[in-house]
Amino acid sequence: MQKQKIKNLLIEYLTETTKEVRKKAAKGDGRQILGEVINRPEDIDIGIDKVGEEILEQLLKKYDIKATIFSEPEARDIKNGDHLYGSIDPFDGSVLFLRGFEQNWYTALSFYDKERKPITTGIADILNERFYINESEDNYLLDLKSSQKKKISPSTRKKLTEPIVLASYLMSSQYSQKFLNFFGDLIKGLHPKALFYPQGGSFIYAYLASGLVDAYIMFGEPRSEIDPGFPIAKAAGCQVVSVDSDGSYQDYEFIPGKQHDKVDLLIATATPELRDSLIKYYIKKYAEKYSFKV
Repeated sequence: MQKQKIKNLLIEYLTETTKEVRKKAAKGDGRQILGEVINRPEDIDIGIDKVGEEILEQLLKKYDIKATIFSEPEARDIKNGDHLYGSIDPFDGSVLFLRGFEQNWYTALSFYDKERKPITTGIADILNERFYINESEDNYLLDLKSSQKKKISPSTRKKLTEPIVLASYLMSSQYSQKFLNFFGDLIKGLHPKALFYPQGGSFIYAYLASGLVDAYIMFGEPRSEIDPGFPIAKAAGCQVVSVDSDGSYQDYEFIPGKQHDKVDLLIATATPELRDSLIKYYIKKYAEKYSFKV
């Protein structure tokens, strides 16, 4: 019963947030600057970020669900009980929105039980009115306009020499410099039909789960960009790991209240083989740059 209520809330959240954001954008609203984001010099908190938070707070009351929901601005965490945890990225794409780009507008929300295990995840592609949903082990795409629903699955590519789609957020020097320092040569040597997708954030896990992206690499990725979306990729069998400089890695896990921390190196891939190849490549480059022998 509780899981059904959470599922219903999730769908309503994605629906209402998508509609409200589109309505505000059409009026030219939502671009007022509210403040900085903790530990995020490249990001900014603007009016459109509050839309999803306010809708979610109302829905938690409507469905009588007690939860602690972590958001990017710490002062706007939602705390109406301790029965569940949640993580929300109320609007992924704030910088683009602020500058007038109608591209990559998303919202993402995940719920976790008291043992920190994912319950459900939803990621809304606001501009295209499509939802990526995870329920238990099932992932599907729901088209809001047609109400059509179809299962999604990740890519099966295993080699970096294949025409993969590799993603990393490069629009800020906060992230691009280190990525290019370690993986720039890899980009230069990709298959001629491969794609490098210079975007990322909480929505990228929908792309991994649905086969649009094969691998995602980020240095210094904020946990607030991972927690709202990564369970949909994990449920699809994708690898989402934090990597140390010696090549050891651990499965990424949600930790309540740590949304402002960062992961030194995050690698998320459709297959274990791609994960291992990227880690091997990183170790090699790390050894070259710091004069270690592998």
